Amino acid sequence: MTGRTADGIQGTTWWDVDTAHVPADVAPDAWATLAGSDLTGLARQLSGTRKDWTGLHTLLSGVPAGRWTTYGDLAAAVGSHAVPIGQHLGTCGRCPNPWRVLTAAGKVSPGFQWPDPSRTDTAASLLIREGVRFDGDTADPDQRLRQDELRHLLDG
Repeated sequence: MTGRTADGIQGTTWWDVDTAHVPADVAPDAWATLAGSDLTGLARQLSGTRKDWTGLHTLLSGVPAGRWTTYGDLAAAVGSHAVPIGQHLGTCGRCPNPWRVLTAAGKVSPGFQWPDPSRTDTAASLLIREGVRFDGDTADPDQRLRQDELRHLLDG
């Protein structure tokens, strides 16, 4: 980062992003959009509120009953990270089949909640009704839709 200048807010410092030194695994456009951002804009970008989740929604609608996937597999397929995927699923209210997304261990996330707070069934009970087999609280790994299969859904 370059161009360090004080902004006058109790010693807080802002940096401009030097897009000439972008790491190879980061899209230059992502770095460029940070230049000149205020903290609110940066927070929105990091929390995914400006992200287009169309690809994620397409994938979720393609996960069939009797199958499940993980936050990480979805993230890899759409070029994101598991945390923003989970945050989006928890706040979207329009995401298809969010109960079919489990942790890497094949368990319902402890933070999972229905968009409709009056709903009383659990994600696991719905998955079982759809045909997912569980051993205790762990879904059958043979029924997992992995990232290569998800990419195929997105491409197809």
